Amino acid sequence: MKLIIYYLSLLIFIALLGGYLISKSNGMDSMSMTEIASISGLLALYVIGMSLAGEWKSEDEREQDHRLVANRLALIAGSAFLSIAIIIQLINHTLDYWLLAALIIINLTKIISLIYLNYRK
Repeated sequence: MKLIIYYLSLLIFIALLGGYLISKSNGMDSMSMTEIASISGLLALYVIGMSLAGEWKSEDEREQDHRLVANRLALIAGSAFLSIAIIIQLINHTLDYWLLAALIIINLTKIISLIYLNYRK
């Protein structure tokens, strides 16, 4: 039950933060430096919280399999989303290089880790 509450709290947190950012971007108000710093700090905490999600000791093989499937699906969803965003930006003749760098880093990390794990003795 603690696990579900942990995941739901992270989901609610990012939804509220995303709603706040969308409401700020729709208006013509620019954010102050303190707002930007606090949102950056909150996003850093969210990344740490999501990175640790499901990374504690698994009790059995089923739980370990669930973690591997969840990680694989997250990788696929993230790569697909970044690829679609890059395609849309290319159609609009503007490319944000951060999207391209993120996609390269995700795939490069996967390739390097697969090579390392395959040849590790």
